[in-house]
Amino acid sequence: MGLISPWFLGGALAVGLPVWLHLLKRHKTDPKLFPSLMFWEQREQSSVLHKRLDYILLFILRTAMLILLALLFANPFINFATPKALGKKIVVVAVDNSFSMRARQGTETRLDRAKREAQGVLSGVPGTTAAQVLALGGHLQAMTQQSNDPAELRSAVAAIVPSDGRASFGEFAQFLRTLTEQTKTPIEAHLFSDLQKSALPPGFADLRLDLDTTLTFHSVGGEMPNYTVENVVAPRRVYDPKRVRIIATVAGVTAPAVKKSVSLVLNGKVVQSKDVQVPENGRVQAEFLGLEASYGFNKCEIRIDGGDALPGDDRFVFSVERTDPKKILFVDDGGRAPLYFKAALDSDRDAPFSIETVSTGAAASATLSKYALVVLSNPGALSPGFEESLTRYVSGGAGVLIALGRNSTAAQKVP
Repeated sequence: MGLISPWFLGGALAVGLPVWLHLLKRHKTDPKLFPSLMFWEQREQSSVLHKRLDYILLFILRTAMLILLALLFANPFINFATPKALGKKIVVVAVDNSFSMRARQGTETRLDRAKREAQGVLSGVPGTTAAQVLALGGHLQAMTQQSNDPAELRSAVAAIVPSDGRASFGEFAQFLRTLTEQTKTPIEAHLFSDLQKSALPPGFADLRLDLDTTLTFHSVGGEMPNYTVENVVAPRRVYDPKRVRIIATVAGVTAPAVKKSVSLVLNGKVVQSKDVQVPENGRVQAEFLGLEASYGFNKCEIRIDGGDALPGDDRFVFSVERTDPKKILFVDDGGRAPLYFKAALDSDRDAPFSIETVSTGAAASATLSKYALVVLSNPGALSPGFEESLTRYVSGGAGVLIALGRNSTAAQKVP
């Protein structure tokens, strides 16, 4: 315990003021008329009774007020030993297990190297110091709580496996700030990562650390050429195998210009291959036309042949469904309307429709339930049976498109 301003304790001397006030009592008597004092003997009266304290409670309150006022200005405080003063700290070991850590360098991957170096840091942590192991992948995962058990910490590092996500340095910094606030203890953090730029947060302020937090980076990466299938544009359904168009984007990351072979794989079998020239740190598109897929769902894959140090992103898997196009019954009594309608549908390469054109007379005997849509082009008078069939067809939830024309103007009503 101590005092910030001990000289203010001199104000405690003011407690003499209430003592003086309570002892100050003058003995006063009212004079009385008396004819003569010649027969009285002169004596001195004792003043002890007049020096006693009066109003004891008031005296105590005044004295306590002055003493407390002096202590208030002196600012007393109590010394508590903080964890920092005692030399305590928490060691945090974070291992990046994002997708890029799968990259192989020599006989081991980046993740293997990171885990090996993390084990070395843990071996130097004293048994009296608490430590915690984290995995920094698609999300921050605490592999252990704060522990002094070296075996538990080592097992946690060994149990870290690669993930498919990307690391978030902002989330890691937020965890360190929260840990410092909760424990009030200095943090010694170690991050084992290939330090990918994609792990940075949008704002630099998200990387802020407290003053009692020290962060040491252990880089396990380095410049490494990598080629990846960045994106694939393909139809979800295939109606006409000859009209299928698949576009794959191949990109190079910190990579020189090179010629690569890109293959289209259908149900485990290579059906097409293309040679593309990938520019330095750029991207190029490979186009594949046609896909002889079988009916039902088919597993497809775009693959870069040859591979590199990070083979996990050298392939892009997707699926397509082969099915027949939906039929449209186009009712027309002659003219160029079916040609225009078909040209409009064919403008979409993936249009899921085929057109069957019939006359008004032939449409009366058609089975409408097998058609997804009925188009009446310039209809005139329809047979009662065909109108009843259309009514039931629409009532069942199907659709009819009616395009009025010259024949329709002569009719009394629209079918």
